[in-house]
Amino acid sequence: MAKNNRTTKKPKTSAGKQTTINRPENLDSQKVVWAFDNIDTDGPFAFDVRREDFEHALVLEKMIEYATMTWGDVKKQTHDGGKSKNHYLKDMSHEAEKRLEKKGLAALLSDCIFSFALDNLMRVVGYVDIDKNLFHVLWYDPRHEVCPSTKKHT
Repeated sequence: MAKNNRTTKKPKTSAGKQTTINRPENLDSQKVVWAFDNIDTDGPFAFDVRREDFEHALVLEKMIEYATMTWGDVKKQTHDGGKSKNHYLKDMSHEAEKRLEKKGLAALLSDCIFSFALDNLMRVVGYVDIDKNLFHVLWYDPRHEVCPSTKKHT
């Protein structure tokens, strides 16, 4: 089966060069692999284990659980009558967009920012590099504010 490819700009490297990521549409058979090389440790969504509201046990438990799953399994998980609870983000809060720009990641906004649900509100948000099969963790979102829901209690 042929894979559909998209090309997306990759964040600048430490040498200041920008490369591209040739991204197949489908990595559903691949397991989730976490990377912590581009964590945002500042701002309202800081992935900072020193935060008072950082729920260490739950975050670690869920990240270990997701690491045993394929992307296809992750995307099949549902809530609220069949809506996916883990998904690519299309719309983000103004504050989240500002944080992406500050980190030089704004070009990634439209097609590879992904949100993992840890519970009803709590999320881990980052971006997917399909060539390397890595999920680069960016943010800890304990109150579902990176991409706020219009539904009450979500």
